[in-house]
Amino acid sequence: MKHKGKKKPLRRIRIFTAWCAAIGTVFGASFTACASPEFAYPPEKWETLRDNVMEYGELADLIHEYNATVINNRLAYDEYRGKSHDDLKNAYQDLADQMYESSDRLLDSVNEDQPGYGAAAAQAALSRVQAEQNQDLADAQNEDGAIKKLEYERAEAELVQQAQTKMISYWQKEAARPSLEAACALAESQYEAASLRAGAGMLSQAELLAAGEKAESARAALHTNEKEQDALRGELCVLLGWAHDASPEIRPVPIPTEEELAGICLEEDLERAEAVNYVQRANEGRLKYTSAGGNQREIMEKRIAAGAQNIRADVSAKHRLLEQAREQYSQAQMEWELAESQMASAGMQRELGMISVNQYREKQAESAGKKAAFDQAGLSLRQAFEDYIWSVNGLAAAE
Repeated sequence: MKHKGKKKPLRRIRIFTAWCAAIGTVFGASFTACASPEFAYPPEKWETLRDNVMEYGELADLIHEYNATVINNRLAYDEYRGKSHDDLKNAYQDLADQMYESSDRLLDSVNEDQPGYGAAAAQAALSRVQAEQNQDLADAQNEDGAIKKLEYERAEAELVQQAQTKMISYWQKEAARPSLEAACALAESQYEAASLRAGAGMLSQAELLAAGEKAESARAALHTNEKEQDALRGELCVLLGWAHDASPEIRPVPIPTEEELAGICLEEDLERAEAVNYVQRANEGRLKYTSAGGNQREIMEKRIAAGAQNIRADVSAKHRLLEQAREQYSQAQMEWELAESQMASAGMQRELGMISVNQYREKQAESAGKKAAFDQAGLSLRQAFEDYIWSVNGLAAAE
């Protein structure tokens, strides 16, 4: 059944720093916010993107269409599209020239005897500093539009990864809830029993106080979990284009299938990771525009060589963590199944009067804890899987 809710509002983007505005002036930019055209997706895809539901499989598209940073970067890239190294170098040089001229005009407009000379001199000095900074940027410019595109693509990929991590964390909090609620129920029941025993003189005040503190601690843990989950909801909303206080339906995160896990080939992935890494490809592009024979070129060459080693090391480490998560998931499943069997046995014992209510609740709490651990292990497996996949697909730590 389709969830009915408030549609995502149209996004209006306010952007750009003074630096971007200045670059835009040099390039003759006209900044206007725009979304993807209707033909970018089939109508049914637009319908799902615009509904009031967050789905794990839609995170990349939601980030692409509705994340403010991504939209800003897309607008900024429109001004870099097709720009050559010389275009960007000249843009910085033009800015430097403009600021040098501004500084000279300010100083020429007043002399030391006129009122306001101090303020004009200070402004002229600031313009001179800005001019020198842009001159340094022009002299060191080693990028083109293609490198800028890689930077924006990497930023978008990192935001998708961040959204995935937050949604996984959100559901880890949800998975912990039943266990925390069971722990609360048990601690409160034990405190009630302790109160009765203390009233009958069978328990000391210190022991009663300890039972009360245990119940309070259990309630605090549940409250903290709820608070952290609510914060994650708000962060997800902002990342994906909703208002911070919106209440979209957040669908569960799928656990990786055996087919997905079996399809991993480390050796092939190592080659791919090095070939598509965003940072590595950008550095290789910058090397083309770095002067031969200088220290800067030697530094860049060493950075690229180290980057290749770092990428392979990062992918290998992520693969080991994925294998560990896979083993922990299997172990957590066995422990939960055992706890379920023990609780079923305890239920029969309770019906026969062989154990007390609190003893049965202890088994309930234990089973709930094992179920939470199993669910969280599955989500941890998803996190490890995504960490590995992202390292293979461009986000391995090259530097």
